[in-house]
Amino acid sequence: MASDGEYDRMFITGVLSTGIYCLPSCRARKPKPENIRFFESIDQARDAGLRACKKCRPDDFFEGVDADLDRIETLVSQVNARPSELSGIGELCEKAGIGNSKLFESIRRHYHTTPGEIVVRARVDAACLLLLHSPANVADIAFEVGFETLSTFYENFGRLTGMPPLSYRKLATSQSFTIALPEEFQRGAVLGYFGRDPESVCERVSGEELWISANFETGPGVVHLTFGQDDVLCEVTGGTGLEAHRGVVRMLGLRQDPKSFEQLAAKLGHASLVEGRCGLRMPLTFSLYDAVVWSILGQQVNLAFAYTLRRRLTEKVGTRLTDRLVSPPLPSDVAKLTVDELLPLQFSRRKAEYLIDFSRQLTNSEISLADLENGSATRAEKTLLSVRGLGPWSVHYLLMRGLGFGDCVPLGDTGITSALQRFFDLEVRPDGPRTTELMAPFSPHRSLACLHLWQSLKFES
Repeated sequence: MASDGEYDRMFITGVLSTGIYCLPSCRARKPKPENIRFFESIDQARDAGLRACKKCRPDDFFEGVDADLDRIETLVSQVNARPSELSGIGELCEKAGIGNSKLFESIRRHYHTTPGEIVVRARVDAACLLLLHSPANVADIAFEVGFETLSTFYENFGRLTGMPPLSYRKLATSQSFTIALPEEFQRGAVLGYFGRDPESVCERVSGEELWISANFETGPGVVHLTFGQDDVLCEVTGGTGLEAHRGVVRMLGLRQDPKSFEQLAAKLGHASLVEGRCGLRMPLTFSLYDAVVWSILGQQVNLAFAYTLRRRLTEKVGTRLTDRLVSPPLPSDVAKLTVDELLPLQFSRRKAEYLIDFSRQLTNSEISLADLENGSATRAEKTLLSVRGLGPWSVHYLLMRGLGFGDCVPLGDTGITSALQRFFDLEVRPDGPRTTELMAPFSPHRSLACLHLWQSLKFES
């Protein structure tokens, strides 16, 4: 009933009244319970005289073919390559060969956003490249990438980058820059997330200031953030302002849409979930590999021990930058380690194997972090689930905290289940299916729902 893709390989749903069989994630209108029969495989459904649904295409799914995903990924690639050529929703539908409602559904499912936002992001990204590599003036660049008015260009450029175009143009040669904070920005969430381990050797928080170590193209360095009332001053050593800007935009969650989530929560009658936290955004790790490390180290251990493992790993492979900060691990450094080198650091053998193996896959280009960052949530999930040692919780953590996708739920997370039990006044903590059911109404903003649930525990405790 929740159309949850987590169950697509667990069973097949047969609909006796229509004579079809579907994936659990099928978005077709739900049949009456008395007309439903469940099967363990497609073969069982066929033997019962049922045929494949043309909407969810279960045969293609089990053969590894996802025509809808391929179609939408192709469309998004075309938009990214030529953002000025595809302007209206009608043109996108025509290019993809699908209707309006199907386009919105597919973009939401695979990219966790809207067609309009896909186009706007592609145009802003194209403008960023031109600002860095072309001498053209701002107005010419705005129209070249497809914006119809300068006001719309400036509004969206500022929303996604936190600065005006001319300031962005200076980033490649600057060691400092200022980012304007969105309205109702919750700086405490960022400072709290990066300051959650007071002994961290990768981050340090003091008052309204945050120091974070990072790896740049030229080597390791430090980014120093000083939060003001409406903006944040960023100063970088060891790298360029451009490299630091990318990481800071991730950290601040500038590409998220908290207002839409807050409106949905109110519509559902759950305004109390966001009370006192309007404007809250999901803080992301400075780099995607940081999230990879967290997702593996945080499996089946408490947070305090995960912090300890991260500190020990960082001190083993990182470069000392200050008396307090050490550069974070790189895939190439971790790939050179052996399991026996990590065992004395209190890594379990399995955890050490998982981290080293994944790092070697990245170093050997068997998996590309850049492809994950530039692709769909569906493709990223499939790729990550194929990695030994990454289960659904780890993958959804990576999708949320590393890739910034907006409609994820790390099933099995004790914080989320505890918060759901408290928020909905349940007698027992919900299991996986019940968690999926309770979170379904928050789609396509389930990541922010998870964040507010986590925050509610801190607020009430």
